[in-house]
Amino acid sequence: MDCKIKVYIEIEKDSNQKFEYNHQTQKLELDRILPYPFSYPYAYGFAFNTKACDKDELDILIITDKLILNDKSYQVFIIGVLIMEDEGGLDEKILCVLEEDYQKIDDLSKLDFNITDKIKNFFSNYKNNSKGRWSKVYGFEDKQFAIKLYEKYKKNE
Repeated sequence: MDCKIKVYIEIEKDSNQKFEYNHQTQKLELDRILPYPFSYPYAYGFAFNTKACDKDELDILIITDKLILNDKSYQVFIIGVLIMEDEGGLDEKILCVLEEDYQKIDDLSKLDFNITDKIKNFFSNYKNNSKGRWSKVYGFEDKQFAIKLYEKYKKNE
């Protein structure tokens, strides 16, 4: 089963600036700057018309080395999910790829170990030096699990 979704990017790959979209002003706002040496391993944003356990939109990572700009929307395919928790509760990250990459990476199992390890290490540690913040990574689940999670969090339009 394939699942193509529309996502909005808040943070560009390799950025240490955590932006969040403000729905009232309809603009990106700088939330905080991550301490050295942390930077987002891939472009990060959210899936439109979703609401996850933490009451925010469902978080998305686009796994690509291609330039993905923030404050833009992209069509992507779901390939898996990182299951984690932070001070706000369960906080899953859906892993996606661009359409042109989907032929060769159509499931989490096709990702190189270095990629999943990089993602796991980042989300396990990026809040270490932030007072009152923490994160715990439980592991990854496959595409079918991720699609079911997306469907669960999708709002009725």
